[in-house]
Amino acid sequence: MIKSKLLYLTCFILSLAPSIVLAQYTNPDTSFVQQSVSNTIALYRNTVGTEAHLYTGPEYYVPFKSYVEGHQYFQVKTFEKGNVFYDGAWFYEVPMLYDIAVDEVVTIHPGSGLSQKLVKQKVGLFELSNHTFVYLSGESVGGFSMQPGFYKLIYNGDIKAFVRHEKYLQERTSTNGLEGHYKAKDKFYLQKNGVYYQVSNKASVLKVLSDKKKELKEFSRSNKIRFRNKREEAIKNIAKHYDSLKR
Repeated sequence: MIKSKLLYLTCFILSLAPSIVLAQYTNPDTSFVQQSVSNTIALYRNTVGTEAHLYTGPEYYVPFKSYVEGHQYFQVKTFEKGNVFYDGAWFYEVPMLYDIAVDEVVTIHPGSGLSQKLVKQKVGLFELSNHTFVYLSGESVGGFSMQPGFYKLIYNGDIKAFVRHEKYLQERTSTNGLEGHYKAKDKFYLQKNGVYYQVSNKASVLKVLSDKKKELKEFSRSNKIRFRNKREEAIKNIAKHYDSLKR
C-alpha cells in the first residue's frame, strides 16, 4: 500500500518536471510549482507516517511443529482483512490474524512482508471475521482480577457480555514420538453498572441479573435456551432480553 502510494506520488512529481524546466525560461517565478511539489511530498510523508504508525510492534514468529494438530488462531490460520482502532486512529482492511494462545494481534508489514505484532496496549478494539474484540486492561471481578487482554464483545447494550477465548498447547511423548494438540477454553463475563462478573451457567447469569430473575427464567424456559452446548448464544440472548425488560 505504501509502495503504491510512493510510486503514484513520484510519478505525479515527475509529471511536473517539464513545467519546472519551461518555467526556468518563460517564468522566473516558480514558487507555485515548488509549493505544489512541497505539498505533494508533505502529503506523502503524512500518509506514510500515519500507516507506519501501525507497524511499530515486534516481529511475530511461531516455530513450526509438524506433530501438532490444529492451530492457535481465531477461526482460521490465514490472514483476513479487518479493521483496528489503534492508538486513537482507525485503520481499515488491514490483514490480520488473532493468535489466541499468546493473545496477540498479528499483521503483515507492507515493506518487509514479515509478520508483525500490534502493540497490544495500543489496540482499543479490532474487528475480524464479523466479530468485535476489545482490549480490557484488567478489571476487578468479585475480588479477583480479569486477565488483561482481548475479549470478544458478544452483546453491547446497557448490559455487556464478553467471551475470553483461550487456547493451550498440550504436548506429550508417545511411542510414535512427540504428539500435540491445542485445547480451547472459553470464559464468559457480564458487565453490569460498570462492574464485571464472571459467569459460567444459567444460575450464575441469573444471579447477576437477579432483579429480573423470574422473567428471565420464564424467557429461558419458553425459548428452550440451553447452556451446555451453546453458552455464548444463551448468554447473549438472556442479556439482550434483560435489557428489553428494563426499558
